[in-house]
Amino acid sequence: MKVSISNQIKTIQLGDKGPNLLTVERQRSMIRELSLNDSKAIIILGNDQVFSAGLNLKDLTAATTKEEVGEIFSSLSNLLQSIRKFPGPVISVISGHAIAGGCLLALASDYRIGMFGKQRMGLNEMAIGIDLPLDMLTIISQTIRRDYLFEVASQCRLYSPKECFQRGLINEYFSNPFIGKKRATKKAIHRAEELAQFYIAAGEPFIRLKESLLHGKEFSSDILIENWFNPSTQEKIQNVLKSLQKK
Repeated sequence: MKVSISNQIKTIQLGDKGPNLLTVERQRSMIRELSLNDSKAIIILGNDQVFSAGLNLKDLTAATTKEEVGEIFSSLSNLLQSIRKFPGPVISVISGHAIAGGCLLALASDYRIGMFGKQRMGLNEMAIGIDLPLDMLTIISQTIRRDYLFEVASQCRLYSPKECFQRGLINEYFSNPFIGKKRATKKAIHRAEELAQFYIAAGEPFIRLKESLLHGKEFSSDILIENWFNPSTQEKIQNVLKSLQKK
């Protein structure tokens, strides 16, 4: 895993090759990065073949006690909640397979960008008899389009990028197959950086919006009024007024 920071955006590269399995060690490393106050936005990347193939089944089958199995699943839950609780935007660029826990990792992000290719994305927990607890189902229900929710959660289908876009697994889709996978990935990363900077510029209102959308938190209307008189807000409003006067 590689981590870099530029312009207040932290990029977490899960791995430039291989399946990017969510081992307990890798999950804990990601949770540590998400808990630091050294950035205002996060971009999560995989590689051209695999975003993440999810939990390491070898670790699960090697676990001999309930405590060991519980640690593996609880670490995934903790990681997903850490992504949801990060105050700034978390954006995933999905250029490779995102399966099971890897799919959940992407779905926990605030925004997901995909692209054409043979990669697939989906949840296969039901196929191997693994339960989806409420915290994970909440993430799924807040992202997947309602009429596809039961299908995605229960039928273990692995979707093409276009199907992912149709169902809400990804929010944005680079569909041009003629620009090449590497170039498409670069364009997707650039788009993620643009989005991250937009939300960083939005400031505290975005943080409150995210808390309201994902966690049902309310804030007093007094905050809205107080924020109206914030110098930064007034500057933005004046810039909008100036641009309207030019038209």
